[in-house]
Parts: sequence; structure tokens; C-alpha cells
Amino acid sequence: MADVDPDTLLEWLQMGQGDERDMQLIALEQLCMLLLMSDNVDRCFETCPPRTFLPALCKIFLDESAPDNVLEVTARAITYYLDVSAECTRRIVGVDGAIKALCNRLVVVELNNRTSRDLAEQCVKVLELICTRESGAVFEAGGLNCVLTFIRDSGHLVHKDTLHSAMAVVSRLCGKMEPQDSSLEICVESLSSLLKHEDHQVSDGALRCFASLADRFTRRGVDPAPLAKHGLTEELLSRMAAAGGTASGPSSACKPGRSSAGAPPTAADSKLSNQVSTIVSLLSTLCRGSPVVTHDLLRSELPDSIESALQGDERCVLDTMRLVDLLLVLLFEGRKALPKSSAGSTGRIPGLRRLDSSGERSHRQLIDCIRSKDTDALIDAIDTGAFEVNFMDDVGQTLLNWASAFGTQEMVEFLCERGADVNRGQRSSSLHYAACFGRPQVAKTLLRHGANPDLRDEDGKTPLDKARERGHSEVVAILQSPGDWMCPVNKGDEKKKKDANKDEEECNEPKGDPEMAPIYLKRLLPVFAQTFQQTMLPSIRKASLALIRKMIHFCSEALLKEVCDSDAGHNLPTVLVEITATVLDQEDDDDGHLLALQIIRDLVDKGGDLFLDQLARLGVISKVSTLAGPSSDDENEEESKPEKEDEPQEDAKELQQGKPYHWRDWSIIRGRDCLYIWSDAAALELSNGSNGWFRFILDGKLATMYSSGSPEGGSDSSESRSEFLEKLQRARSQVKPSTTSQPILSTPGPAKLTVGNWSLTCL
Repeated sequence: MADVDPDTLLEWLQMGQGDERDMQLIALEQLCMLLLMSDNVDRCFETCPPRTFLPALCKIFLDESAPDNVLEVTARAITYYLDVSAECTRRIVGVDGAIKALCNRLVVVELNNRTSRDLAEQCVKVLELICTRESGAVFEAGGLNCVLTFIRDSGHLVHKDTLHSAMAVVSRLCGKMEPQDSSLEICVESLSSLLKHEDHQVSDGALRCFASLADRFTRRGVDPAPLAKHGLTEELLSRMAAAGGTASGPSSACKPGRSSAGAPPTAADSKLSNQVSTIVSLLSTLCRGSPVVTHDLLRSELPDSIESALQGDERCVLDTMRLVDLLLVLLFEGRKALPKSSAGSTGRIPGLRRLDSSGERSHRQLIDCIRSKDTDALIDAIDTGAFEVNFMDDVGQTLLNWASAFGTQEMVEFLCERGADVNRGQRSSSLHYAACFGRPQVAKTLLRHGANPDLRDEDGKTPLDKARERGHSEVVAILQSPGDWMCPVNKGDEKKKKDANKDEEECNEPKGDPEMAPIYLKRLLPVFAQTFQQTMLPSIRKASLALIRKMIHFCSEALLKEVCDSDAGHNLPTVLVEITATVLDQEDDDDGHLLALQIIRDLVDKGGDLFLDQLARLGVISKVSTLAGPSSDDENEEESKPEKEDEPQEDAKELQQGKPYHWRDWSIIRGRDCLYIWSDAAALELSNGSNGWFRFILDGKLATMYSSGSPEGGSDSSESRSEFLEKLQRARSQVKPSTTSQPILSTPGPAKLTVGNWSLTCL
């Protein structure tokens, strides 16, 4: 190979008539061997420089008479160049028609011809490499529909690696599609068919493509209804239900936030569970942007899918609750309750502002001011007109992006009030930056001004994904229920512009969806009450409680009575009061106390006859009085005297099954073969036949403590945790709701309680 003359090689590459075709093929094979076997890339590129050789290779593809075997070797040579240096991409793009010729080879492929099939597979590899740097050129050449057609019609006959590479090309190109593109409908139809593809990587890729397309529609302020024309929502609901493990059937013992103890989750189940975040974000985006999709979705199998998804793992349950949070707003308050971005754009993103050297310096100085928390400097720059409020720098970041990441709260509020587009940003939105850097107050401000919590960044991740990755629990809690903060910003000037007739018309318009709102409330309120009771995971309990509070708040007096009288809600008054009692028992949960008090207030206002007796019987009224503190009123003091004179409850002499006990902050229940002791922080299982070992859950992990005093965490798994919690829940369910907990071992002393091989004393 060292004896190959580059000039001769280049001359042979440019041949292509008659017998010269053989010389061309020989030159191509020699070039491939030279590129593949060279141990010195720099020397190889000096010998066969991309500047001259790549245009020659591309022109072979433009030769309509070139046979498939020549084109296949040509594509291989181009691949070797691109593998060595991504800078070679611009050389290929610079040859007019080269990209289109590559794409067309996927359309005319003859799968029964080995050479033609090899050529198509090699073209896919070339396009994948080009898309890493110049995806726009491939899109403009019609590459998206060419590759989609290839996957749909020929994907089952090509190698899996080629199929996955083709899907990677589609994923990149979908980010270039605009709502007004003429090829959109063909693209949507092809992607919809790929959602059902037998290869999971292809079907998952199609799902991500739809998320990318929906994101484009949202950023342009266009109704995304065209995306749902070919069964997208039905497929999303099916996947959502599958993520919850519906294979176990409606009688499954699977509890919210964990997998079924009897059936370990398969790899496919885990993948479905991981998809729920994408599914929920896509459904949320469709609902926010399209009244038609929302109308149809609310009248579909959505409630069944929600119930099924609530049987999944913790992530699946929380993401499902995030969707329900949005649905409640749309059902009861309507689309007008959703905030609108103050500076939406309906066209393509304008070109980035190019700065001269002085402008670049002033821009950098302003960014430095934001990073150094100099609020006055930012205000002056905007007020004097030196910078537009939606200024975007040469890397696609806005002033609000910078302020959300590094600036002060005042900066963010100032930019939002001046009309900054909260959803703009070429790489990420401002909410992504607030989530990434753990800034809860900034996140709240952005949501109030119309930030879309379901937009995706350049990596396909939502703000909630970013907050979870970085462990910012406060931001996660906010983005888990974004509806709490997404209230419309008051705009007095706009209200003044509306005439009286319009005001009257708006007042007379029905809010939300009066037809479906009662149906969903009847179905979901008992479900989420049950979800709260059946889980011990704090995150799920917190999210469930917030949704229960919203549903009761939206519920009318007549509807609440109707729900309680239904078959699903016959025990609902007792369950709701038990939930409030449970929350009020948590001493350090101020947020939970507030939600519980709001629930109690609404229950009393809307269904006093149904709930007052239950509230008194379960001690909720006294707990509320305790939270309120001592009263200075004499009458209240007199009423409290009999309570002070009551004798304290005696300690239990033995522990019986079906009765609740407590010791300080710990709850105790005796099961059939185990004793369970738990608090907010941990749960213990003491087996009756143990010789000193016991199991416990701490920080969400299951471990075993042996008599030697050494804990062993090797037993921790989703199955073993599920089995532990299932047995605990079974023991708790044996206790009647009205049974009062009895204390044990209240004071130190010789008293002893024996259960199996265990003895309990208070020292």
C-alpha cells in the first residue's frame, strides 16, 4: 500500500466508462485498504487528503450508471474518512446532490440482491455519521422520509445494527421537522406504525421522535393534533397500562410503588416503566396544546390506564400522578387556567444575533454581571435598550437562561415581567437550568409565567428528569405537581382592554369539561385514597394527598355525596378521615398538615353530615385542636378540664393479633408469624421463631440484622421489599379502622412482653 501513487489513485477514481469501471473499483478497494490499515492517520490524510478525495468519492454517487458494487465500496471509503475525522462531513455536504444521492439509494434498494442490500446498509452508516454534525443537510435532502420508508419496508430484512443506526438517523432528523412541513403527515404515519415494531429499540426510538415533534409544536405555539391522527394516543395509553404490570390482572396483589411479589419484573417491564416519563410528558404536551386531543383522550380508556399505571414502581406512579394533576386542571378549570408563555413564537426560530467584537465584549460583561448577582446592571441594560429582553447569544442561550442558572430571583422576575420567553433556549429552557442547578423559587416563578414543564432539552430530558438526576428534592416536588404553581399571571392592562360584553361571555362559558369532570372524580378519588393507604413510600403518599386535596376542593357538595354513595366510594368517608388522621399524626410534616387541614375544611363545608361523626370518632377534631394550640377563651378552658381529668390509658399486658399498639413514636402490630414495629423512619420485622436475627427497612432499603450485630444488605431487591411490605400491610389490614391504639411499656421497669422468641422491655 505504501507504493500507491495518490495522483494515480485519484485519477482512477474519476474513471467510470466501460472498462475503466474496473480500474475505478480497484482504486476504491486500494483506498479503503489504505484508510483501514494505516497506523498513522495524519500521514494517511496527507497522502489521500479529504479535500480532493472526498469530492471525487461523492461524484461517483452522482453517476447514475455506477453499479451497486462500486457504490458499496465508495460508501465504505466515505465511512472510513468520517470515522477518522468528523470534519470530513462538511466536505461531503459541500458537494451538491451528494446527500440526496445517498438517501435515494435507500428508496431503490433491492433486498433480494445481496450487493444492493449491502449498499443500502452502508449508506445508512454514512448518513448516521453525517447526522452527528450536519443533520440539517440530510433533512433538507429528504433524508427523513427516505430512512423511515427504509425502516418500515426493509427493516425486517437488514442487520439489527443497521436498523438501529437508521432509527438513530430518524431521531436526529425529527428534531428538524417543523409543523408546517409538507412531509409531516407521511412522517407521522410512518412513526405511528413503528411504535408497534417488534424491535424495542425501534419502537422506543419512535416514541422519542414523537416527543421531539410535540416539543417543536409547543415551541411554535401550534396545535399538535396532527401528531395523533394515526393512533398515537391509543398506543401511549396501552404502554402506560403495560408499565403498571397489568398482566397480573385486576385482582393482583401488587401495591402502588413496587412490583408484584409473585412475579419478578422482566426486562421488557423495566423498559416500559422507564418509558412512563416520556409517555406522560407526551400526553401532557398533547393535552396542553390541543383541545381536540384533550376532548378525545378524556373519553378514551384513560382512566383504566391510570389505574393500571398506579400499580407500577415508584417512578411510574409519580409520573402518572403528574399527568392526573394536569387533567384535574383541564377537567375542572379549563384551558384558560393554564398559563401562556409571554413571548411565544409561531414561526421558525430567528437566526442568532451575530456580534462584532465590541458587542461580544458587552454581552460577556452582561453575563458576568448576571453571574455576580448584579441585578441593577441587568435592569439598566434592558431599560436603556442595550439588549433586548429575548436576546440570544451565539450558543443559543437567552438572558433568562443565564439568570435562571446563576442570577438572582429578582433578575428572573424582572425578565419575566418584561416579556422574556420562558420556554426559549436552543439547548435547554430556563426551567431546565433552574432544575439542573436546584433553584426551587426560580422554578416556581418560571412556572407562574408559563414555563412548560414537559419541554425537552437537546438530550431529550425534561426539567423533572434533570432535577431527579441531580438529587434536587425541592425542585422535584415542585415539578411533580406543577399545576400548583402554574396559575395565570395577573395582567391588569390586558383585562382593561376587554370590553364588558366579552367579560360577560367568558363568565357564562362552562369551565373545564362539565360532562367528564364528575366521571373522573367518581373514578379517581377512591383510587387515590386507596393508593395513599396501600403505600409506605413518602413520595407517593405526598403526591396522593395533594391530588386528593384538589379533587375534594373541585368537588361540589352534591357530587361529593354522590361519590360517597357509589359502590366504589361506599367506605370513602371513613377512608378520607383516616388519611387526614394519619397525616396529622406526623409531627414534622408541616406541608402535609396544611393539606390535611384543607381537606378537613372542605369535607366539613361540603359534607358535614357525612364526615363530622367520623372526624370526631377517629380523634381528628382533637388533633386539629392540638395543632391550633391552647385557647385563651374561658369557655374553652372549662371544656378542656374533663379531658385533663381523664385517666391515661393503661399499658397492654399482652400483644394480640388484630389490635394496634404503640410505644412512643413507634407503631406495633402482631401478625400471624411476625411482630411488626415501624415509624416514619424505619420498619422492623421480628419473626416469632427467630434466634436473634430480624429484617428491617431503612432509607428505602431492606437489610437483615444478625445476632452478631452485623447487618447484611444482600437481601435487598424489589421482590424482597415487596414481600416485606406486603406482609406488613396484611397485618395492618386485620385491624378495624375504629380501633384505638393502646400503649405498651410506657415507663421503664421490669415489665416484659413476650411474642414468640422475642421479649420486649423498657429500660
